[in-house]
Amino acid sequence: MTDDTVTSGRQIPGREEAIATLFYACYPQLVATGYGVSGDWAVAEELAQEAFVRLWRRWRWLRDPEAAPAYLHRTVVNLGNSAIQRRVLERRVTAFRGGQPVEAGPEASMELQQAIGALSPRKRACVVLRYLVGMTEAQTAQALGITPGTVKSQTHKALRQLRQQLAEPVAAEHTRAAEAEG
Repeated sequence: MTDDTVTSGRQIPGREEAIATLFYACYPQLVATGYGVSGDWAVAEELAQEAFVRLWRRWRWLRDPEAAPAYLHRTVVNLGNSAIQRRVLERRVTAFRGGQPVEAGPEASMELQQAIGALSPRKRACVVLRYLVGMTEAQTAQALGITPGTVKSQTHKALRQLRQQLAEPVAAEHTRAAEAEG
C-alpha cells in the first residue's frame, strides 16, 4: 500500500513525479526564503520540508500545477512568520516568569539579520523573496497573494527602514570617534 492510498484512499496520478521535480527545482530557494524569514538555517530547512509535505497533501486541490512554486514560497513565509511569533511569545512568557530570555543563535546577532527580523512580516517577506531569493515583483506578488504594487510599496518601505536601522550604528560610531578626537 502506498502513502497515496493511505492518505487519500486513491492514487493521484503524477503527483510524486511533479513534486520530485519541484523539489529539485525549488528546494534551495525555499530554504533561502526560510532563512531570510527565520534567521536560522535549521528552521529554514524544516520550513521548506513542511511546505513540500503540505503541497503533497493538497496536490489534488491545486488547480494549476504552475502555481505550485508560489504556493511553496507562500507556505514557507507563512510558516516562518508563525515560528517567529511563537519564539516571541515564548520569550515573553519566559521573561514574565522571571527566567532568563532564550539566547538567539549566532545568525541572529548579525546586524542585517536583526534589521530584517525587525521588519513587519509582509515587508520581511517582500525583501527576502525579492533580494535574497531573487524573485521578480510579479513572482513575489504571486507567492504572497498580493498585487505587484503592494510588493513595490512594501519593498520600498522595508528598504528605507533597513537603511535607517543600519545607518544608526554607523552614525553613532562616527559621533563617538569625533568626540574622542575632540
